[in-house]
Amino acid sequence: MHDAPTEQSTDVLVIGGGNAGISLAARLHRKGITDVTIVEPKSTHHYRPMLSYVGAGLNTVEEMSRPQHRVMPRGVRWIQDRVQALDPVARTATLSSGRVRYRDVVICAGSAPDWDLVPGSAEAMAGPSASTNYTVELAPKTWELIRDLRRGTALFTIPDGPAPTPQIGQKIMFLAADYWQRRGVLQDIEITLLTPTATVFGQPAVDRALEPWIERYGITVLTSAQVRSIDAGARRLHAMVAGQARELPYDLLHHSPVHRAPDWIAAAQLAAAGSSYADVDPRTLQHRELPHVWACGDAAALETTSSGGALRQQTKILAENLLAVRDGREPTAFYDGYTVTPVTVQRGRAVFAEFDRDNELAPTIPRVPLLAPSRLLWFFDLEVLPRDYWNVILRGL
Repeated sequence: MHDAPTEQSTDVLVIGGGNAGISLAARLHRKGITDVTIVEPKSTHHYRPMLSYVGAGLNTVEEMSRPQHRVMPRGVRWIQDRVQALDPVARTATLSSGRVRYRDVVICAGSAPDWDLVPGSAEAMAGPSASTNYTVELAPKTWELIRDLRRGTALFTIPDGPAPTPQIGQKIMFLAADYWQRRGVLQDIEITLLTPTATVFGQPAVDRALEPWIERYGITVLTSAQVRSIDAGARRLHAMVAGQARELPYDLLHHSPVHRAPDWIAAAQLAAAGSSYADVDPRTLQHRELPHVWACGDAAALETTSSGGALRQQTKILAENLLAVRDGREPTAFYDGYTVTPVTVQRGRAVFAEFDRDNELAPTIPRVPLLAPSRLLWFFDLEVLPRDYWNVILRGL
C-alpha cells in the first residue's frame, strides 16, 4: 500500500482496482508504460462472479477474496484512496488525501446499486425476507433465505436498467429451484421471475435453452416487467408488467437492482446524456470529447450488456488504442460489444450465453455446445474461470 502525498503525478492514472483496472494496468505496464498508478480504496479484492455461488451455498466469501495488495500488478503504483473529483481539462484527480496529475486517465471505477431508484428496496435488503447477490455483504444472506424456505412465494427480479450481467439473477433462481426440488419442497414454493425483456432471457437461442428448465421447475415468468417499489413490512413488491400495475407478495425476494456509476463522472461532464456512465465511443473505448480520457467495464456506456467476462476483450482493445493515440495514430482496435452470462440451470449443469452488441450469438469456445446444459460448463464456471481470473486475467494476459 502506498499513501497518497498532497500532490503527485503519473503517466497513466487508472481509477478502480477491480477486474478492469488491474488487468488493464498490467497490460499497459507490460506494453512499456512504466508509470501507471491505480487508485482503489478497498483492502480486499473479490472475484465477483462467484457471488452467485455464495448465494447458493456452494462457496464462501473467503474463497472468492484475496488481499488487494496481492493482486496488484508488479511495477504499478497503488494509492489506497478514493476519487472525489476529476478535472479532465486540468488532467487532475482529487482524492480524499490529495491530488494526482496525469497524462491519460482510464475510468474503471465500476458501478454500485442505486437503491434510491426503487423506493423501499434498501429497507427490504435490511429486512428478514429479501437479499441480493450483487453485494458481498448480502450474498451469504441469500443462501440463508433459500435454505430456510419450505413453502410460500419466491420472487426473482432482473434490473430494467444498467447493471453488471443483468440476467445473472436467473442463475440464483435456477440454483434455488434445484435445491428446493432436491429437498422435496419445490411443489410448495411458487417461483416468479420478473424480467424487463420480452422473453425469458431476451436472446432467442438462449430462450430456447432455458425454457425447458423454466417448465421443469414450474416457474412463472413475467416479461416486460419493471420493479417500481417494495414494501418490506408487508412483503409486497409493486411492478409494472406489460404496462399493467401488479402487486406481488413474497416470502423470499432476490432483487437485482439497477446500478449507477460514481457521481464524479457526471460532475466532470464525462457522462453520456441522461446517464451516470462515462460517454466513450463504444467501439474504441475512448471518450467522445476528450481523447486522453478512456473507460471500460461497468462504469462505461458501451451500448451492450456489462459483464466481467467481457473485460479481457475490452482491456486488450483499450490498451492497443491508448498506445496508438500516443503514437499519433487513430485507434483501430474495435470492441464489438461481446458479453457473456453463465447460467446454471441446476447444480452440476450450466450454459454460457455469449452474444454481441447486436444480440447475436458470439461463442468463443470452439467445438463446445455452449447452450446445451453440461457438467463441463458447470466445472468451467465454478473451477476453471476463478483460477484463470487470479492467475491469468489479473496479470493482463
